[in-house]
Amino acid sequence: MRILWFSANSYSDMCFTSQRELANGLTNSGLDVHLINEDSSIPDSDTSWRHVGIKSSQIAGLKGYSLAKNMAKWLSGDDHSEPTVAVVDWRLITQLCPVLSKKNIPWILLDRSPPADVGLLAKLQWSVWRRAWRLVAKHKHSKGVVVSPKHQQFVQSRVAVDSTKFTQLPAGVNLDTFAPAATISGLKLVYHGRLDKHRGILALPMLVRKCQSAGIDVSLKLIGDGDCYTQLSAIAADMNSISVYPQMSLDEVAEHLRDSTIGLLPMPELDVWAISSPLKRSEYCASGLLIFGVDHAGHRFDDNNYDWMKLVPQYDFHQDCIAWLSKLTQREISKLSQASRNFAEQELGWEHSINALVECIQSLND
Repeated sequence: MRILWFSANSYSDMCFTSQRELANGLTNSGLDVHLINEDSSIPDSDTSWRHVGIKSSQIAGLKGYSLAKNMAKWLSGDDHSEPTVAVVDWRLITQLCPVLSKKNIPWILLDRSPPADVGLLAKLQWSVWRRAWRLVAKHKHSKGVVVSPKHQQFVQSRVAVDSTKFTQLPAGVNLDTFAPAATISGLKLVYHGRLDKHRGILALPMLVRKCQSAGIDVSLKLIGDGDCYTQLSAIAADMNSISVYPQMSLDEVAEHLRDSTIGLLPMPELDVWAISSPLKRSEYCASGLLIFGVDHAGHRFDDNNYDWMKLVPQYDFHQDCIAWLSKLTQREISKLSQASRNFAEQELGWEHSINALVECIQSLND
């Protein structure tokens, strides 16, 4: 069976990790996957699937629309005879849906996260997002994938979509790429992902200052790009214990995590974070890191309490972290690190989500 995967992301985007792992998993399951996105080319060595590059406008606000429009034009001219299912990013489905319907191609809406931007762009994106889920509700031969039960509830609170239309695909992790170091020492904190103000990032340098004032020797690495990058770099220039790095490859991120002991989840309890399944959380675990963060559903794995994961109310973030760090011994860090990695090996491999996606595809082809 042929899978047409229409992605709104570039291969180099950090958030493309999930799509790459899922697409590779589908290929390994015997499906013929074609990735269609804006890249002119991608590294052949990194993929097991075919690639089609589609041009798009580089004008802010028009990029997604022009990409979807050109994808629809490509699909209109695509002459296929074998059974096909499309996987379509929610930002693209409005333009692609008429062509998919005309060609009788069933499709799956890919929603890894609702709009995470703020301001005017976010308002425009929310309209597109709601329209995408209304199409799922309307079309018989369609389904939608979300990352968590909370995410599904969030969608259904805003659009009337039957529960049978959903498949949940939580973020997994590549257990070979992300692995613990042989030995770890010290309190080395790390965060990787978007360095945006509304993600609570600016609380992290202050955490380091307060730890040092309390006599706790910590260091902090921040990895990524965003609207706080310049400000964080300026802070790091005055503090030897803080390092800021631009966006980098997944293998490079894995090396930095391997050299760390505690992964941070500072995102506040806003809807977009409370319904999420952040990749970094699974990558921290697979790397054998302890985890500290704000307590909400998007940061919890489940309803269980884990000794290696400390989640606290946002207003107690600094105070509770200092109290927790002050009690950690090197022996306990090593023990909890092993427990964190064990959890990843048992629960967080991508095979769980890949199997669920394969079942979703097969259900549309029956």
